[in-house]
Amino acid sequence: MTVNPADDLIQTRASRDLSFLDLVSIDQVTDKDFSLIMDVARAFRRHGTYKFDFNKGLSLMNAFFESSTRTMASFDLCAKQLSMDTSNLSSSSSSTTKGESYLDTALTLDSYNLKIITVRTREAGVPEFLARHVNAGIISAGDGWHEHPTQGLLDALTMLDHFKSTTLEGRTVTIVGDILHSRVFGSLVRLLKKLKATVRVAAPETLLPVGVENFGLTVYHDADAAITGADVVYALRVQEERGAAGFIPTLREYSKMYGISKRRLDLAKPDAILMHPGPVRRDIDVHSALVAVDERSHILQQVENGAAVRKALLWLMTSRLNGKKKEIVRK
Repeated sequence: MTVNPADDLIQTRASRDLSFLDLVSIDQVTDKDFSLIMDVARAFRRHGTYKFDFNKGLSLMNAFFESSTRTMASFDLCAKQLSMDTSNLSSSSSSTTKGESYLDTALTLDSYNLKIITVRTREAGVPEFLARHVNAGIISAGDGWHEHPTQGLLDALTMLDHFKSTTLEGRTVTIVGDILHSRVFGSLVRLLKKLKATVRVAAPETLLPVGVENFGLTVYHDADAAITGADVVYALRVQEERGAAGFIPTLREYSKMYGISKRRLDLAKPDAILMHPGPVRRDIDVHSALVAVDERSHILQQVENGAAVRKALLWLMTSRLNGKKKEIVRK
């Protein structure tokens, strides 16, 4: 018997709602929220690119004040597959180039009765600030070195599905690379602790934030030692656009010490997986032979799961069953 995709989603959701009206940090996501997002994301994934009419008549704006290809395209495509109207605003096309504040830009966009505004900025804290002042739901698409919550959620889905589990207890996740400048790390490490994973990080001293040990993880400067026995090897890019290149001697030297090669990945457990949030710097972050060909690479699965997670959020955040509404501050 063929299952109607819309019915499948409605049955999967049951009568559940998210506790939050905006998503700007993983800290907002309760255990119940996480379970709901994972369940609904898996249901969306089952139905691939099927176009739902759940959000027909609603509008989304991608307000990306920092350049992005993957995340903006993902939100845009996901919204369209929910029948939303979409528009994209970049830093070069916004009035912020003329001196307008983020707040005034957001208030202008809010006047168009948008349902969701995704926000990416070079500065930390902007999505959280804007969420207090606009009626539209705000989803952070990354802010400075702070967080990237949807990336953290899709990463968690990728790991849990690989290990066929609802927890990462007893699993070791090793994160290798530019920890200092990574918004992805900010969300990922918070979720990994919620899921009871053992977390290791491997990076040169210059690419580690002060107090990183406070996340309850183990710091290594030897990538081989950090990867040995790991269940997940998660590579991060050296973010040259944030000045990270000045924190290392050369990219070639960095790759030699911290790049994920086959030899280095073989130090992990036999069923370990390789992950990377993208964009991948081949032969710097990860050796080319591992990116898409090696069966341990789950980089493309991350992209697929990203679409599923973002569709889940766009639907759940725009169709509240309990009627809960935002309380905003006008300035």
